[in-house]
Amino acid sequence: MTAAVKYKIILPLAVLCLVLFLWAPEKITASELEQSSRPAQNFKVVGYYSGDLFDEPVERLRTDLLTHVVYAFLIPDADGSLIPLEKSDKLKELVAQAHQDEAKVFIALGGYSYQGIPLVTTFEKLAAEEESRNFLVENVCRFIRDYDLDGMELNWEHPNAETIGDYEQLAMAFRQALDKEGKEFGAVMNGAWSPEQGPEVNQLMTESTLECFDYIEAMAYDQSEDDHSPLWFAETSVAYWLNRGISKDNLILGIPLYARPSWLQYRHLVAENRSYAYVDYVGTEPLVSYYNGINTIREKTMIALRKAGGVMLFDINEDSDDDTSVLAMIDELLTRIRDLSPEELQRYITVIINGQELVFSKESGLGVPFINSENRTLIPLRATMEAINAEITYDDIQKTVAVEQKGNTITISVNKTSIIVNGEERDMDSAAIIMENRVYVPLRAVLEALGYEITWHESSSTIYV
Repeated sequence: MTAAVKYKIILPLAVLCLVLFLWAPEKITASELEQSSRPAQNFKVVGYYSGDLFDEPVERLRTDLLTHVVYAFLIPDADGSLIPLEKSDKLKELVAQAHQDEAKVFIALGGYSYQGIPLVTTFEKLAAEEESRNFLVENVCRFIRDYDLDGMELNWEHPNAETIGDYEQLAMAFRQALDKEGKEFGAVMNGAWSPEQGPEVNQLMTESTLECFDYIEAMAYDQSEDDHSPLWFAETSVAYWLNRGISKDNLILGIPLYARPSWLQYRHLVAENRSYAYVDYVGTEPLVSYYNGINTIREKTMIALRKAGGVMLFDINEDSDDDTSVLAMIDELLTRIRDLSPEELQRYITVIINGQELVFSKESGLGVPFINSENRTLIPLRATMEAINAEITYDDIQKTVAVEQKGNTITISVNKTSIIVNGEERDMDSAAIIMENRVYVPLRAVLEALGYEITWHESSSTIYV
C-alpha cells in the first residue's frame, strides 16, 4: 500500500472558483466509464487453503498476494449439523493474517468427500427436507459469525436431475440468510467442453439458482484422467458460463496446482527439477504427471483478465515459495499491467523464449510488442535479439540493422518488406519500422530466419519461440 501524500494549497476564493469552473470535467458516459476501468485493478486472486488436509503453517501463505482465501472444508452432516474443524485454531490464525493483509476469508462448505466417503449423499439427505436445510443454514451463519468470515462457498459435488430442485432450495435459503448477515455467497461449478455444452450438472443449473451467487468458480480441471486441465478447457469453460449469463466480473477461472494421474503437487515437481516449472508434462514414475506449468497458468490468467473476473488456485498449499511461485508470477503480471485499459489489455502480447518470459514494459524503455494494422505482430528488435544472444548493429545513415547469431547474418532495412538472410533476399508480410526510437520487426520472419519455431496462442495473445 502506498501512503497518500497531502498537499496544502491556498488560493483566493475567486481564483479557485474560476479554476473549478474552467476545469470542470465533462459528464462521463457509461461507455467512457467502462473504457476508463482497469481490469487488473479489480481482478480477484483466490486461493483455496486446505487447512484440515495439509500440515502447512499459516505464515507460509502469501495472503498479501491474494484477494480471497477459501478455507477448506467445513463438513455438513445429514441432519444439517456441522462436523467440528480439526484445526480450528488454524482458521482463526488465517483470518487474523488475511484481514491484516486486506484479503477476504470464506469457508468452503462440503467438497467431494470426507474420510474417503463422497459427500453427495449427505447433501442429498439434508437438502431434501426444509427442517435440515434451515438447520444447516443457521449453523453455517453462526460459524461465519464466530470466525469473523466474509462469506461462504457451496461445494456440493454434484446434484443430479432428481436433486437439482433441492440444490436450488438450499442455495436460495443461504442467499436470504447471508444477505441478512451482510456476507457474500459463491459456488463452485464444473468446467465445460465447449462454449455451448457442458456436463449434465451444468445444464441443470437454473437461472434462479445461478442468481443466488455473488460469483461462481469454474473448475476447469479434472476433465480427464491424464491431461486434465489443458488451455482449451479453460477457454471453453469461461465461454460456457458467460453464455449462461454469468457476468464477466462474477466469473472466476479455477486452475489446479496438482498433476494427474500421479497427483504430485506443483511444488514437489519443481523441487525435483526447476525446469519442470516451465512445462506441462513430466514422465514421473510410477505414474506420469500432466499439470499446468507457470507459462500455461500465465496464459490462463490473461484469458481470465480479458474475459472473466479472477482466478482461483486449487490448492494454494501446493505452490512453490521461490521464484517459480505461481502466485508470485500472477502478482507480478497484475502489477505490470494494472494501469492498462480493457482495449490496451486486448492488445497486450506475451513473449516466451525457450520457456522463459521476455518481459516488456513501458517503464523499461525497450519497447512493447504490438499488432499492426495488417494484423502482424511487431516486436522490439534489440531486446528480443539480446534474449537469444544475437549481436545487432544499427546503421543510422542507411537505416539498416545487422543481426548475427551462430553463423547466420540477417540485414533488415527499415520500411522495406524484405530482409537479407545470409546474402539471400526473402520477403516479409510487413515492413520493419522505427517507432519511439526503437526498431520493430515482424517477429515470425526474423526468428524463423534464425531457425526458431514460432507458435501463436490466440486466446491469450502469447508467442512461444
